[in-house]
Amino acid sequence: MDINRIDVAVLGLGGMGKTHVEAAKASPYVGKIYGYEPEHERAVSRGKELEIETTSNLDSILGNPKIKLVYIAAINAVHAELTDKELRAGKAVLCEKPMGETLAEARFMIKAEKDTGNFLQIGFEARYSTLYTTAKAWIDAGLIGRPVNCHCRYYCSEFHKKNTWRSNSSGTLIGEKLSHYLDLQRWFMGDEVDEVFSMNSPNVVDYFNHPDNHQINMRFRNGAVSNLNFIMFIGETDHSDPLLEMIDKQSDDGHHLQYYIFGTKGAIETDVFRRRIRRWEFSDSPEQLVSKIVETIRFPKEEDQTWFHNVHGQNLRIAELVAKGMKPEVSAKNAYETMRVGFAAEISEREKRIVKIAEIC
Repeated sequence: MDINRIDVAVLGLGGMGKTHVEAAKASPYVGKIYGYEPEHERAVSRGKELEIETTSNLDSILGNPKIKLVYIAAINAVHAELTDKELRAGKAVLCEKPMGETLAEARFMIKAEKDTGNFLQIGFEARYSTLYTTAKAWIDAGLIGRPVNCHCRYYCSEFHKKNTWRSNSSGTLIGEKLSHYLDLQRWFMGDEVDEVFSMNSPNVVDYFNHPDNHQINMRFRNGAVSNLNFIMFIGETDHSDPLLEMIDKQSDDGHHLQYYIFGTKGAIETDVFRRRIRRWEFSDSPEQLVSKIVETIRFPKEEDQTWFHNVHGQNLRIAELVAKGMKPEVSAKNAYETMRVGFAAEISEREKRIVKIAEIC
């Protein structure tokens, strides 16, 4: 069977850009790969390192009719501008989250999609990660009944370091990092958020320009609730000991990345550092509600990226969708709803109040 191959471009050739390039190389639906960096010398050096053709002239990407799909892995500040230009040049776009640095920028991207009718998907790759797709399949199959409560505990070390763009940023980590985990909670609960109340304590990481902790509470329209508890300083600092396997070491040094999804008939736990997903089943008895663990799945370290950070699999799928002329699997409007929740959390922290999502246009 003949496969329709498309040429693609990756805008921004840093660490994430390299991930996009590697996925494009692995895709049977991709022909030639182009890379873009605004500084000429960096474009040349990264092109040699990644073994792709690169340019510092964005117009050469925009004006190339053979390039059908663009992956945007540039800094957050240019997500909206680049998305608008590429969509209006007739390209399909996968843009890394967040959708810009403000809701106005996110709406700007939505408008470009609407005006052009072109393909736009935001890079919430957790929806392609086996740990979370398994949980979602269990929920959709009714195995835990109606989801009523969801809790995410995310504790890590401070790994951004001093005088980097992340530590110096005036924006919070909610859009940059935590939007993945807010998005999953919306996906699991299967309803839209009605209101948000978020708090943060004084910083432990005093050189950060933004909070190093967040307690984000959400109430959904159907009455379900969820919480995201984020702390970024308790996990032991990683010194990259070659004799230690990183996730094994971090599994008991203060790092946590867990979901607990509670339903009327059971519950689910996903645990990155223990490399497992478990399901509980609730039943009745004359004396009490009975809870029993009925299913446990573990995954090997060789499959870590597929299970909990599947950018590679997401990008392979996006190339296939575009090559086949199909629509995005996660609409930009859906991603925008996650951005609204994140901005509501920021407002809630600043103004110390519950924020209705309806306030966030």
